[in-house]
Amino acid sequence: MIKKLLISPIVTRTLFRKNSPRTYDIITSSAYKTNNLPRVVPKEIPRPNNLYNLVSGPYRASTIIKNQWQLEGIRAACRRARTIIDTVSESVQVGVTTDAIDKLVHELCISLGCYPAPLHYEEFPRSCCTSVNNIALHGIPDGRPLKANDVLKLDVSVYYNGFFGDVSETYLVSDNEKTSVDNDALYLITHARRCRDRAIAVCRPGIEFSVIGRACEEYIKQCTGLKLVKNACGHGLGEQLHEPPQILHYYDPSEKQMQWTMQEGMVFAIEPVVTEGDGRVKMCDDDIQVCTVDNSRCAQFEHTIAITSNGYEILTEGKTDMRPNVLEKKAVFV
Repeated sequence: MIKKLLISPIVTRTLFRKNSPRTYDIITSSAYKTNNLPRVVPKEIPRPNNLYNLVSGPYRASTIIKNQWQLEGIRAACRRARTIIDTVSESVQVGVTTDAIDKLVHELCISLGCYPAPLHYEEFPRSCCTSVNNIALHGIPDGRPLKANDVLKLDVSVYYNGFFGDVSETYLVSDNEKTSVDNDALYLITHARRCRDRAIAVCRPGIEFSVIGRACEEYIKQCTGLKLVKNACGHGLGEQLHEPPQILHYYDPSEKQMQWTMQEGMVFAIEPVVTEGDGRVKMCDDDIQVCTVDNSRCAQFEHTIAITSNGYEILTEGKTDMRPNVLEKKAVFV
């Protein structure tokens, strides 16, 4: 009797990935020029507190448990962030530069009465983060045209009427089937999204924040060749973009904030970064962008959630019916 040799799909995939040639561009911080034209925000749109150098004063002490008024304010900001990223996603295609994507994000922010939170935050020069391929975090929009199968991480944060909203998505750039789909990139993106969703699913009142890291680690251990970037943390938010607690996407029992207990009214962002490499990252030469040490690609998905009496509410989920009228606002842009 002849026995058939059966190789599991996971083993096959592992062997294939080890022998797969790198087919994507490695992005360096100085390779592409950034448009030097400033992003102008009308004076009537309120600025975040950090732009007035007030973060070291009373504005830094924010309430971790939000009341209903604060929750409504954060919801409004999150709806706008969601609207912007959904609208911009339709422009993610081959040949479009990340600077053009940033310009659209900026225009949509102004149209919806928002201040683009990244703009001038700790010297960041643009209105959103566009991290391509091996850029793990804080990618600066530039003049490089997107290519087929680029992995684009788009992070949109807005400040609206005193509150912040924060969301990010990862896109596999398509050229309408002219180029075959990079299945490794698709695998990375798919499991980065699922990792975030698993982490959100465990959130509810009365449990420690450490369960978020446990959920992320347990899920990624099942994914062949993928690792978490431990340097990438989530955060509380509300009247400040970054508030306590700092959310670790891995389990560390020694981290005191991860021993905190979730309570109704807490608002925070969960945003694990997943990579095809070993998970190590470093600062780029510009001291802003963060890239992988081994030049492996990354994917990231982020939601802002609020803890409710019996679970959680995803504040940045789904498309809204708001329709920003960009054309009427063109005069304020440069």
